[in-house]
Amino acid sequence: MKAGRSILAAVVIYAAFVLAQDRNPSRQFQQAIDLMATRGDYAAAIRQFEQIAKGKDRSLAARSLLYIGLCYEKLGKEDARRIYQRLVREFPDQREALAEARARLSALAQPLIASSALLVRRIYEGNVDYQGGPSPDGRYLSCTDYEGSGNLALLDLATGAKRPLTQKKSWFESDDFAGSSTISADGRQIAYAWFNEKSGSYELRIQALENGNASVLYHHEETDYIRPAGWSADGKQILAALRGKDGTFRIVLVSVADGSLRFMKKLDQRSPKKMSLSPDGRYVAYDFPTKEDQAGHDIFLIATDGSGETALVEHPANDLSPVWTPNGKGVVFVSDRTGTYSLWVVPVGGGRAQGPPVLIKRDMGQIVPMGFTTRGSYYYGVVNAMNDVYIATLDPVTGKVKEQPKAANPRLVGASDYPDWSPDGKQLAYVTRLGSAGAGRNPLALTILSLETGEQRQLDPQLQFYVRLRWSPDGSSILTLGRDHANRGGLFQIDAQTGQVTTILYSPSSQGFPREADWSPDGKAIFYSHVSGPIMLRDFATGREREIHSGVIFALSRDGSLLAVHSEDRATKSSIVKVVLVAGGEARELLREPGPGAFTFAWAADGRSLLFTKSRELWRIPVQGADPQPMGLAMANLRAIRVHPDGRRIAFSAAGGNSEIWVMENMLPVLQALGMGSDTPRLQVRKGAPKRVIVR
Repeated sequence: MKAGRSILAAVVIYAAFVLAQDRNPSRQFQQAIDLMATRGDYAAAIRQFEQIAKGKDRSLAARSLLYIGLCYEKLGKEDARRIYQRLVREFPDQREALAEARARLSALAQPLIASSALLVRRIYEGNVDYQGGPSPDGRYLSCTDYEGSGNLALLDLATGAKRPLTQKKSWFESDDFAGSSTISADGRQIAYAWFNEKSGSYELRIQALENGNASVLYHHEETDYIRPAGWSADGKQILAALRGKDGTFRIVLVSVADGSLRFMKKLDQRSPKKMSLSPDGRYVAYDFPTKEDQAGHDIFLIATDGSGETALVEHPANDLSPVWTPNGKGVVFVSDRTGTYSLWVVPVGGGRAQGPPVLIKRDMGQIVPMGFTTRGSYYYGVVNAMNDVYIATLDPVTGKVKEQPKAANPRLVGASDYPDWSPDGKQLAYVTRLGSAGAGRNPLALTILSLETGEQRQLDPQLQFYVRLRWSPDGSSILTLGRDHANRGGLFQIDAQTGQVTTILYSPSSQGFPREADWSPDGKAIFYSHVSGPIMLRDFATGREREIHSGVIFALSRDGSLLAVHSEDRATKSSIVKVVLVAGGEARELLREPGPGAFTFAWAADGRSLLFTKSRELWRIPVQGADPQPMGLAMANLRAIRVHPDGRRIAFSAAGGNSEIWVMENMLPVLQALGMGSDTPRLQVRKGAPKRVIVR
């Protein structure tokens, strides 16, 4: 009996052990995987994974949901997307499973995106800058109306009409103008930068849209530039980048109540191209260059309470212009990692990326993101500037253009600018725009065209941008003005063979970068000016300087004895060109035209006349006095005229193409498919207050 009882007890214990093994979640998980992978019984595997997902082990539960989704994919059922979204929603702490779920959602969403779920349309074409943003309801765009004397304006996107919000009368009144602007979340106010000519710096202002009242929110003598980037949802703070007199930028929040600052991040001379405040006000997304000597950016998140910072997007490509989705679950950004600029989104939670970036739309072109409306429509500008360098032949008798000008680079259309002839006239240098700046590559190249062979070679000067090329008298280098990759404006010398850059001088931060520069004929001195003038002569070897004349825009005669200088007479509201002796003496007025026209001019090779642009036309006026005569050439935005040493040819730039505003709609369903679309705010408009937008 005792032996029988012992055997029975052993059988019971063994049976309990086997049963316990069968009920062990880890063993059940392996059995479910076997059902799925080995036997192909997806329905049975789903039932077993569902039981495990109800357990207390969160790791196994998340992995079970992941496998349920994979089973549904094998069965060809839409339930897979629902399961992955559940995993994203309920298990944000399970990072590995979460990343896999997001990757599967991304793969499942691509057919949705490819099937034209996104509606992309152009809503405006015309003259508009990209420094503003859309109203919450998408009806208006804030902008600077440069044709309207630099006033802050609202662009009605339905009618194309611009309504000025500030009351400056003309450019002759002052050089004040509006800078970057952003509309509040309730649609009732605009925060904008305003350049104050008297102080030579920017201030942050707020303007009410209903009654037009404006006030200065922030101005400080140690701040020379400020750029507002967005409002908090409650309207109590404004995100901004400001630059101090020391030239360094800071990311700050400005209190709407009293203008006080909360400092979040000190940068260097470089500034983010775009910043965005999360809907809950807890984080700021911004882009920033990864290396001082390269053009590529990464994207970072910084907590507004100062608790920390993390890299959100790190990649060798150029990742730019982050914008939070309306529900704060993702950051949309631009990247050239596919070879062209495309739109991507990265899921975000708890101040960190919750998965890899997902491609939304390829081949967006040169876009400038502006932001979302409350309903989730994504607004952006498209840069369509078409700058080309042309060469025209002059009649030696009449001095007029003999035939239609020809493009210097007919193969590459719309991407060349700022020409200059070499001293021997055998080469033409100009700036070429290549496009994106991925993997540390510069978006610009210095192209040198041989007039004898037609060969074009490209140099890669390590500068952020450069304009107004001027060959040195000995032909060994090229003078240019622009900014380096540390965002320092200045004058630079580029070796014409190697492209190596030598810094001649850096500008004070308040002056930006020089506006005009040229060599003296002997190559021993440089003439230059800043935005506020005056024109200076700098000894190249010693760095000693002397003031030549007031003014900013100028042209030096070939023998170096005369300067043609542009100025404005505010009393008579006219633009003037004067001739000034470099050695000193009385300036002589050569030309006076009504209006604030910005002349482009160049000396003829013999120094007896001056070529200049008026509206779309090229004119010539004798220096010794006579009426100006048209030269038979008219093109849009004709500028940057350079006369060949033989006097029989000219090179110049002309530009075409309008600014465009586009909107991408139906993005919320795509974000929903990626597990980033819940908790989206609704838009309501109260009766009796059509301009007030309330987010709930």
